[in-house]
Amino acid sequence: MLVPAATFIRRMLNRPTAAHQVGTDTPTLTPTPPPQALAADGRNSNNLAADSGNVIGASTIDAIDQAADSRPENGISNDISSEFVDTASMDKGLPLEEATPEKDAIQDILDLENQALSEEQLQQQQLEQQQAVHHLPRNAGFLRSFSNVVCIIIGTGCLQIPYAFAKTGWIGVAIIVLSAVIGAYTGILTIRCLYYQPGTRLHSFPQIGRAAFGRWGQYATQFFNYLYSLGTTCLYIILSGQFIHGLLVTLGVGVSQKVWMIVVAVVMWIPVAILKEMSEAAVLAIFGLLASIVVIIIATVMSLLDPYTQMHPADPAPGHDIAIGIGIPVALSSIVFSFAGSVVYPHVEASMKKPRQWPAVVFASMIFCAVAYLLIGVAGYWAYGDLVVSPVLDSIPAGAPATVAKIMITLHVIIAAPIMLLSFYLEVEKQWNITAERLGKRREFTIRLVYRSAVVAAVCGVSLAIPYFSDFLSLISSLACVTMFAIIPVVCYLKLYGHRVAPWYEKIWMLFVLAIGAVACIWGSIDAIKSLIKDSKGSSAS
Repeated sequence: MLVPAATFIRRMLNRPTAAHQVGTDTPTLTPTPPPQALAADGRNSNNLAADSGNVIGASTIDAIDQAADSRPENGISNDISSEFVDTASMDKGLPLEEATPEKDAIQDILDLENQALSEEQLQQQQLEQQQAVHHLPRNAGFLRSFSNVVCIIIGTGCLQIPYAFAKTGWIGVAIIVLSAVIGAYTGILTIRCLYYQPGTRLHSFPQIGRAAFGRWGQYATQFFNYLYSLGTTCLYIILSGQFIHGLLVTLGVGVSQKVWMIVVAVVMWIPVAILKEMSEAAVLAIFGLLASIVVIIIATVMSLLDPYTQMHPADPAPGHDIAIGIGIPVALSSIVFSFAGSVVYPHVEASMKKPRQWPAVVFASMIFCAVAYLLIGVAGYWAYGDLVVSPVLDSIPAGAPATVAKIMITLHVIIAAPIMLLSFYLEVEKQWNITAERLGKRREFTIRLVYRSAVVAAVCGVSLAIPYFSDFLSLISSLACVTMFAIIPVVCYLKLYGHRVAPWYEKIWMLFVLAIGAVACIWGSIDAIKSLIKDSKGSSAS
């Protein structure tokens, strides 16, 4: 006779069955009192919304299903008080048979949805007000965003590309292209993870980890994120001190490398104390980009003009290989480090005037870096073969070009380090709510200056304790960079969006990216730790 309520609603509304509940991960439903209790209290079925929670979609339909199951199969009860009571019909003097369960059920759904939507809108407004305090000003154009990304990516990593070729052979060309493609892909996935919840935006990798895997996901992401940010800054200090010492020792300046490393840390501290937001580092990023271009041009040209056979004509020519299988995992981690910059992606995208340009920014950055790496890698490996060292500037002949290149790369890393640290600082300040709105401008500046200075001092101390650039670079790139570059973006994306969001061929690509990341991370870390132990013992013996 009467069509069951749930069947009628599904046929009339024809809406998807995906459930959604505001503020929670899974839909919940407060048990609805039996119809008899509702009748006894003088309430009609329209008040079910107050007892059902903030549920829309399939959860509401499930509630109607439960109500339908509690009625007789013919849809009519002998006891009128056990059925839906239409008080409006009673007031008008209409017969009770006119009050159909389907009408009441539809009204129940409308009431539930209106209540859920109103609460969802209120919660959304509160989130937007809370996030507005921490949002970076969106005033960065394409060029500024491109410069920020490239300045971080193309830094010291370009100087060890020829050495990575010596570990892998000419197959390193394919590894560079592959790494660029992976970098562009995971860079896009990272930003998608920030917007996984419509209407809101996360701020950093740790928040992505928490959204995907809860508290422990946040802790794991923070560990690798901070290890990458602070470890890379240590590399910058080591490399800068090494170059400055090498340049000035020829002029008779007898200051040790460790003293120069302290000087470099102090110089890095100045912009760290001044800069507050990522958008304020635009000038530094552009200058760092230009410095990197100069270094790559000098290293490439000098390698082509003065190869090893010309510098040492009496010595045997260096060897070249097509592929060296045993060296591929270690070299892969070093090449991945050369494309890694994912920790700054959320902050760079947050400062963009047109966030939809992010895919274009990350693709352009990876293409630019790949071309630059191929130039210096092919030229350096062709010129010096398996005898090339890291950094490659120590392989080219001494003279004015090499001196200029070392000066420029030193300036670059001194500039890039504050940008790298700034991503770390912004996340800490967001987590601890260090804002002028809460603390006042003077107190906020004092707290920010003190803890930022303490971080620079700690990073400098670690740099002084581990002054082995190549080995330390391999360890950081294997353990932290590969994880942040290839593993975390893919895993978090699949967790947040579900595996059904990707077609089958993209799933195969994701598995390939995860396999590459796992091999580079495990194998590279083991080899780097062995090299560090070996160098430490050799230094102690000497």
